[in-house]
Parts: sequence; structure tokens; C-alpha cells
Amino acid sequence: MSDYKYLFQPLKINKYTYRNRIVAGPMLFGLMYQHKELAELQYRNIEDRARGGAAAVEVGETSINGTDAERLPMFTPVDYTRYSGPDFEGFQKYADVIKKHGAVALIELFHAGCEKTMLPGHPNPRGPVGYTRDDGVVVEQMDERMMKKACEDFATAAAFVKAAGFDGVLTHSGHGWLFSQFLSPLTNTRDDKYGGSLENRTRFPIEIFQKIRERVGSDFIIEARINGRDGVPGGIEPEEVGQFCHMLEGVIDSVHISAGLYSNPVVTNQFSSMFVEHGCNAGLSAIVKKYTSLPVGVIGGINSPELAERIIADGKADFVILARQMIADPEFPIKARNKCGEEIRRCIRCFTCFTGSPEAGYVPPDDGKPFMAKVGSCSINPKANLLAAIRDMPKPKESRRVLVVGGGVAGMQAAITADERGHQVTLVEKNDKLGGVLNFTDIDVNKGDLRNFKNLLVNVIQKSNVAVNLNTEVDPEYINKVKPEAIILALGATPLAPSILGIGGAVHALKVYEQANSIGKSVIIVGGGLVGCETGLHLAKTGHNVTIIEMLKRLSNESFGMYREALMLEMDKYKVTGKTRYRCSEITNNGVWAINDNSVREFFTADTVVYALGMKPNSTEKLRAVAGNIQVFEAGDCVKPGKVGEAVSEGFTAAMAIT
Repeated sequence: MSDYKYLFQPLKINKYTYRNRIVAGPMLFGLMYQHKELAELQYRNIEDRARGGAAAVEVGETSINGTDAERLPMFTPVDYTRYSGPDFEGFQKYADVIKKHGAVALIELFHAGCEKTMLPGHPNPRGPVGYTRDDGVVVEQMDERMMKKACEDFATAAAFVKAAGFDGVLTHSGHGWLFSQFLSPLTNTRDDKYGGSLENRTRFPIEIFQKIRERVGSDFIIEARINGRDGVPGGIEPEEVGQFCHMLEGVIDSVHISAGLYSNPVVTNQFSSMFVEHGCNAGLSAIVKKYTSLPVGVIGGINSPELAERIIADGKADFVILARQMIADPEFPIKARNKCGEEIRRCIRCFTCFTGSPEAGYVPPDDGKPFMAKVGSCSINPKANLLAAIRDMPKPKESRRVLVVGGGVAGMQAAITADERGHQVTLVEKNDKLGGVLNFTDIDVNKGDLRNFKNLLVNVIQKSNVAVNLNTEVDPEYINKVKPEAIILALGATPLAPSILGIGGAVHALKVYEQANSIGKSVIIVGGGLVGCETGLHLAKTGHNVTIIEMLKRLSNESFGMYREALMLEMDKYKVTGKTRYRCSEITNNGVWAINDNSVREFFTADTVVYALGMKPNSTEKLRAVAGNIQVFEAGDCVKPGKVGEAVSEGFTAAMAIT
């Protein structure tokens, strides 16, 4: 195992010595503490990142005022001139929970500029130029009076958080917010001293930084998060960013290099998807470093200590910033330092934590949870976004004999959690290896991160006290033999095969991976839900011509937001054809018949027909019947077929419920 000698070198920024080169980046909103039901989660998550070994922990987006700066109307504006009361105490608690674990405490200050949500009684959004947005809102061009106020508001907020105990601020200067709007030649077309040349476009941002420095003094960290590239034609490029950073020397202390625009986060790579290389912005930070002596950090899909080490060793950045990865596993730094990198739950970039907004006209299924309660949850970390009453529940006083039936994701997570809680666990799987449905990731070209997670679960179980019995069917006789005191049933689900004429000659999507050599060049997939689309994309990337037939008007209807957008873009890139509002009526040896919305019957030719028409939960009735008074819990697809996140969460919760 690597010593990660570059990753764990100290780094001096201002008067502070970072204990390593790992920064927990800003996520969510700084003012979440105002919501009582979210405050506990927010403080706990922030503290976890400090306790987990990050050198610095940054509290998320914090508007400098509640009038023209705020992006979303979710919080009560803070009076940054009042150094007492609930708001000041809320900021003090942030600083306290970070610093008590030896991390540097930073907070992100923010101004939305022209992207601000328009609210009744509030001023119009303001930006470098005036125009009418696509939603009809009029954006005002900032005059020098408005700019002076913004400088003052940034400085006042920075002084406030310094008084509250923070060690520094990160000004959000990228992603299409106010700074970015002035820096980019695409959005700043002014013809005065604040527009045109790079010197002019940087003038206002530099004035803000100078005002902050003037107010907070020399011993307070000032950082800037800057786009290395906007990701759209005509936007800013890394060479100009490097020159801007050079101009900031002597005023600020370090820079973060990110990319992309809030207005189009997937296409511009503001949030990297699973289809984008890990460390996707390291090339940009490497260019910026050529121009400046400031310490340069980089963010973007970094989910392994090996990659983080390589980026720093190769001179592409001085430190790395982890955001979603610190939700997936806030102990990333400690595990890497202790040479336990294989135990890190590595972010799979599924967008469960930050789903993004669904496209216009689409209403996601209601799962009963308010939006803000779901933000920050995680598919592979069941403890993320859990209230302390559940997450930190004391271990039971007595150790129980626990039988977990089913070695898929839900079963493995249940076994791991039950073992951690001191129970005597037996995990039984009817097949010859653990992994369940996720064993397809061994082959799917898009699922490397999910494969890593599956392998992590298997490896953790192998190192644990869990007894594993493979090639074993659990029946009433087996239960009577082992006499468990608690049973967790994670029996999975079976593919649905509706009564379509000829379906016996088609291949189920999961079997595609086992029968790769027999799949023809042209493929029709019947069923364009998430499974059908992801299978189609895999086939397209491995050289097949793929058409997907779906009866609804929308492919992958159960997904939305940034993941769905990324999936659709990738499918377009690899020329996967979607035929929506078509219902398959018959499958033949050389294709399928389908009927569209207009009742027109059409034939689609294919060498191979694949179907992905849902899953049916496997019955737990027989095993429940024999259990008698034994505690019985269910988890995973046998409850309701779902995604990895549901399986992980249900497995964890079932194990926690054993008394």
C-alpha cells in the first residue's frame, strides 16, 4: 500500500499549516442551521469531515446579503453587523466543530449575480450587463454604486465570520455566479473600465478581494474558487484564469480550480458524471499553476487517494478538494493515511446527493421526503443524512445469532452492520459468489465505480467475523438447524417477463453480460427504463447498434435531474436510438413488432432482442412462516425493486433494528 507521501505533506497557507493536502469542499448551504430539523445533520456532517482527517473543512454556500445576492429564498437574511444572537452563534458552532478536530475552518461566501431568483419586493438580479432572462426577469447592469455595495457586503460578511471563529473564507468566483459573470468574456460585454480586456474584466473581482483583505487583515485566509474553463464557446479559458490568479498574488492566499456553469451543470462539467474521467479538472489546474505562485487546489471527480497522490506528485495541483466523496466517506483522509485505502467507500457519482432539478414538466415520484431532507444523502453511505438517534444508536447489550439470507448489496450491508454491532452473523448466498445483481458491473463498461463498491463490500465481509456460506439454499430445515435469533431476508427480485408473443426468444438485460458473445450486431431493447437505457449504452459502447422501444413518452422515466441528463447525453453520443410511445406487441426471430400512439403497427429489425420490463420481488412468505417468534426483517429488492441506495439503506436499517 502506498505511503501517499505527497498527499500527506503539510502545506502552509497564510499562517496556517494544513496537516495534509486534502480539503473537504463546500457543499449545500451555510444557513441550513436556521432550519431546526436540518441543523443537526448539517453540523454533524461538517464535524464528520473534520474528524475524518481533512486538513480544512469548508462550510457551503453563504449569501453575503438577503437582497440581491441570494440564489434561493430558503433562509432568513443574516445581519452581518451583529456579533451576537442566534445567527452569530450558529456560525460559531460551525467553526467550533471543525477546529476542535484539528482542521482549518473556512466558509464559502457567495453572490448569485444575474442568476438570483426573483422575489416579490426584492431588487432585480444584477450582473455585468443588463438583459432580459429566458424566464422574463430583467437583469440590471451593475453601476459603480452597486459594485461598491457588493464589495462592502463581502467584506462585512468576511469580518463577521472571522469574529465567529473561522480561519478564512472561500469566495465563490466560478460556476457562473457574480465573479464568474464579470470574468468571462462571454457574459461581460461592458464597454467601460469593467469590461473588455482581461485587466478590465478582473477589475471588479480584484476590488472585492482587496476590500475583504482590508477588512479582515493579513492573518485571515482568503481563497477563490474559479472556473478553469466555463465549458461553453466564448467562455473563460485556463490561460486567462492563470493570469488572473497572478494578479491576485499578495491579495489572496490560494485558489480552487473548478469548471462549468450552474445554468448547464452537466454539459459544462460543473458536476462530473460517471461518464467523465476522474480528476477531470487536473489538466486545467496544471495550466493555471504555470502562471501563479499561489497554492492551487483542484476539484472534480477525485475519489481515490491514488489519484489524489498522482495529481499532486505530477505537479498539477498543490492540494485536492473533495466534495461528494466526503459524503460517500468522510473518513477518506484517515483511511488513506492509515494505509486502508481499499476500505474507502468511493463516490460513484450517481447524483443521489445532488440530484439537480427535473426538466420542465416532469414531476418526480413523491417518496414522502422533503427535498432538503434528501439533499446530502448517499447511495453507498447509509449513515449520510441520518439523524444521530439512528446513526449513533448504542450497540445492543446482547449479541444475537443473526442469519442474513441473500448475498447481494442489501444482504452484504446488513451483514457488515450487524457484525459491527457485535452480533454473530451468518451470511448465506445460493450462488457461488457474493454480489447479487451487481455482479454485472464486472463487465459493464460504465460501472467501474459501482464495481469498486461491490468489491469493497465483499472485501469488508472477508475481513470481518461474518461466516459466509455460498451455494446454499435457505429453507425451513436450514433455519431450524442454525437457530438464529434474528433473520434478515434480502432475497432480491426476479425479472418480469410479460405475456408478449415470442418473449421466450429474447434475452433479459441482466443476461446480456453473461452472453456477450452471442449478442448480435443490431439490438432492440424492449423497455426503456433505467435498466434498459444503461444496458443499451453498454452495448453501444461495445460496438452494437442499439434501438430502445419504450411505451412512455420519456426514456428512463424513473430518473431525473443531472444523472438522467448525463445518461441521455451519453446515449446520444453513442447513437442509441430511442423510440418512445411504442408498445411491443410481438417478438420474432429477426426483430419486434410495436404499436405507436396512433395505433400504427411497425416492425423493427434486429439480430438480438433484449427486454428490461421490470422486476418482481421474490417472496419471503415461506421463510417468514417458519421463523415463528424470531425477529425477521426484509431489505433490498424483495421489499421493492429499487436502486443501490435503497438496498444499502434498508440493509443498514434492518441490522440496526435488531434488539
